[in-house]
Amino acid sequence: MSDSERKAPPQKPIPEFVVNDLETLRVLADPLRIQIIELVTHQPRTVKQVAADLELPPTKLYYHIKQLEERGLIRVVDTRLVSGIVEKQYQASAFSYHVNKALFSPTSPAGKEGLNVMLTGLFEDTRADIQESVAEGAIDVYAEEDGDRPISRTLMMARNTLYLAPDRAEEFYRRLRGLVWEFVTGDEEHPAEKRAYGLLIALYPTTRPYGREEDEEKINRE
Repeated sequence: MSDSERKAPPQKPIPEFVVNDLETLRVLADPLRIQIIELVTHQPRTVKQVAADLELPPTKLYYHIKQLEERGLIRVVDTRLVSGIVEKQYQASAFSYHVNKALFSPTSPAGKEGLNVMLTGLFEDTRADIQESVAEGAIDVYAEEDGDRPISRTLMMARNTLYLAPDRAEEFYRRLRGLVWEFVTGDEEHPAEKRAYGLLIALYPTTRPYGREEDEEKINRE
């Protein structure tokens, strides 16, 4: 085979894909489609291979694959003829997907809907992931911080309201972001022992006054 006939190696996903329109966000913010993207990020797969990983019939995936491809969220990186049928291999377009913050702007016509679409998809996918991980035994619901079971197998969730001065809030944001980035970059010392962990963080200024008046009264009394 000549050099001109050899296939070029598949192009790797780009570092980041920015979603700039509401229709693409709607396509992306679907729990099943998020799983498809995750499966084809590091290794190209056919629809049949993705279906096997998800334990679903391929017929249930063709529509979702088409939607993702049409919006450029995944792409075809290879094709081959199998029993007279063209079989395509798909790969994610990027390693990371981010939404243009303008889609969430309160002054934007699509701002409210864009934020709702993103939050619904994000929380629904996280809920499904946690339920599946508990059902398959990946999450140990009995693990406790002061027990004998590894705490790294537990489900860690918290809903708190913090009261911070502006400088302390700035410090907390920066330290939390730095900690997440430190571990997101990966553990190169033990590559064979790695396993996946889901991480969902929401930190934001809130307008809810829960506990604020009581705390202020306590401070004034002291």
